[in-house]
Amino acid sequence: MEIKEYVRPSSLEEAYQLMRTRHATPLGGCVWLRMNAKPVALGVDLASLDLDYIRDTGDMIEIGAMTTYRSLETSNLLAKQYGKLFPEALSHIVGVQLRATISVGGTVAGRYGFSDLNTTLSALGAKVVLYPGTITDLATFIAEGAESPFLVEKILLPKGVRGAYQQIRITRNDFPILNVAVAWTGSAWRVAVGSRPAATRLCHAAMQMLGSDPCPSDQTIEAASMQAAEETSVGSDIRASHDYRKAVLPVLIRRALLEVRG
Repeated sequence: MEIKEYVRPSSLEEAYQLMRTRHATPLGGCVWLRMNAKPVALGVDLASLDLDYIRDTGDMIEIGAMTTYRSLETSNLLAKQYGKLFPEALSHIVGVQLRATISVGGTVAGRYGFSDLNTTLSALGAKVVLYPGTITDLATFIAEGAESPFLVEKILLPKGVRGAYQQIRITRNDFPILNVAVAWTGSAWRVAVGSRPAATRLCHAAMQMLGSDPCPSDQTIEAASMQAAEETSVGSDIRASHDYRKAVLPVLIRRALLEVRG
């Protein structure tokens, strides 16, 4: 990756203004960005903006944009709130060195179709805070994007949510063929499907079918899993065909729902 001009701002406002007035490119972990052959005219390094944190604010969990996958994977705070969800979603991604580099903000901003994290966050009902203060549902942001320029500041996670993650890959370190995450929020179910191979989407009809029952029956879970597969658009790529994804999808969702229901 070629960066023609490099700036390390001391505030979010400075970084945002460079993006707004000079079309600067924010630099986080740069794991996926550096694979782009197109030169970066002005790179804005976010490393000095104190965006690497996971903290409990009382009502929610806040995750800074520069927090790495490895921090999510090993966080005692996240483990206390969500159990093994984050290690299960992230620990298979290549190796520790890469996971210690990939940033949460870069993943969310990129809205990557293969992202395990975006699927997990969408199921949990996360919100994304875009500087200077816009808060939006993360699943909506992934589906619709945002007006440019935008700068991801942090992620907000609700507390008291139980979630589960399921995926299928050709090999452990490959991109997922399909990934799903489900969560019980305390009042409703959320079901998210990613790596379709397109970006994560919520399964609204399946969520409505599951309703507000924290312990849906086996029959309801089976019906909702089939409905999720019916309403979710999937495609074919070098990893799997449309038909294969359609066949696997309800199985993954059923497993995740059963895990959360207990």
